[in-house]
Amino acid sequence: MNLFGKKAAMMLGIAAASAMVFSASAQQQRPNYEGKPAFAGQTRAPLAKKSARYELTDFVVGLNRPWAMAHMPNGNMIVTEVPGRIRIISPDGDVSDPVKGVPAVRAWGSRGLNDIILDPDFENNRMIYFTYLGAPDGYDTDNSDEAYQKSGQERQEWNGLSREEKAANPWGTWRVASAKLSSDEKNLSNVKVIVETTPSRMAFDDDGKLLITTQRKSPMGSPNLKDTFGTVLRINKDGSVPADNPFVGNPDVNDMAYVIGLRNSNGMAKNPITGDFWVADQGGTTGDEINVLAAGKDYGWPYVAYSPMPRERAEGESGVMKDGTEQPIYYWDPSLAPSSMMFYTGDMFPQWKGNLFLTGLSSAHVSRLVLVGDNVAGEERLLDEPGHRLRHVSQGADGAIYVLQDMPMRKILKISAPEE
Repeated sequence: MNLFGKKAAMMLGIAAASAMVFSASAQQQRPNYEGKPAFAGQTRAPLAKKSARYELTDFVVGLNRPWAMAHMPNGNMIVTEVPGRIRIISPDGDVSDPVKGVPAVRAWGSRGLNDIILDPDFENNRMIYFTYLGAPDGYDTDNSDEAYQKSGQERQEWNGLSREEKAANPWGTWRVASAKLSSDEKNLSNVKVIVETTPSRMAFDDDGKLLITTQRKSPMGSPNLKDTFGTVLRINKDGSVPADNPFVGNPDVNDMAYVIGLRNSNGMAKNPITGDFWVADQGGTTGDEINVLAAGKDYGWPYVAYSPMPRERAEGESGVMKDGTEQPIYYWDPSLAPSSMMFYTGDMFPQWKGNLFLTGLSSAHVSRLVLVGDNVAGEERLLDEPGHRLRHVSQGADGAIYVLQDMPMRKILKISAPEE
């Protein structure tokens, strides 16, 4: 077994799982913004008490900028690497060679081949969906680490171009694509670009429609709602617009939009109790939010936010409340830069059932939120290691929790119950 499959040293931890909480808050830093919450409990939840023991292992090491993972019915995991590779990982941590057939990616930093999810009927149709920064026509790349390094150097030069030069020499195009994974899990076929947007996370709703969170346009001015920046999109599997989308027929909003008024929603998960989709929205230096999605709603950005919004404040009304916009159910100040979220539903940690888990990029920890209905009653911070960027959290079929770390040690961590 190569370095990918080696399991590293273990450590035992104590994790919070009880609904009982202490009075102290998990957020100890001074707020960056002086705005007041709209209601009690909207921020700085009490520190959750500790009760569940867990074991932390290095499940896989040696990946290059892992970004997303999905768990297949056979127990294998499908994982993306930013340079443009898809790999299959066995339940024992063995890592495959790159899956063939991935489109040409022009990656730099954390942008390249990003999110990946399975079709709801994957067992029968073998379809997957992924987001990537497509290379322009004629650009020579093989999605290797060498190509990734070369692209990073080119990006520095490209950043120095004028606006006109950039327009004449576009870097690449953000895309969402579908493809069929072969039964031996070695090849992609029937690759089809279904939409071009600025995607982050994806999920399927109960009607089989694809939800896609998008990133903001920078610099931020008054939003053009015909664009898809700062929205959650809802489309059919082939990229067409569902007739029941809330903004269909509205001349001022893109037909694909499901909700508007978000900034950078890098986490999305379905609440297993209510069926609602929740998103984690990055607010900048402060004001990261959790919002509950409802069709046709406006979540306020850039006019309303728990943030001073330096450089990005739009003209018009600003603050934390505005008629016609929705309030977040929770926010952080300072920022944790949420990068993913999931509701825990497994049996390995029964005390955690129904809890919400989020990874943080700048905060370098996993937040576990104890919920009472749609309210955050307590927060605990796991795997708190300064300088580590945690990109994605997910639950395996065995009930274990997996966490992608893309910097500085590029690996997948596994949180599981300790052996007795």
